[in-house]
Amino acid sequence: MNANVSTLLREFPKIRRAALSGETVIIHTREGDLQITALQDEPKPILGALKGMVSFSADDMDQPSVQPEEWDVRL
Repeated sequence: MNANVSTLLREFPKIRRAALSGETVIIHTREGDLQITALQDEPKPILGALKGMVSFSADDMDQPSVQPEEWDVRL
């Protein structure tokens, strides 16, 4: 997208949306051209917010939860 300083001041939301969508915006000034681009965030891990709070255990969900001697009938 190409614009001048007046357009930048009048239509800043439009130019900002263009830059944030990945488009390069060139602003033509008397002193030279300026380029506006959005910086891309680094991808964050899914568990980043819960780091240190989520614990993992062994995959033993199909094992009995009590010992065999606890199943004995006691009268």
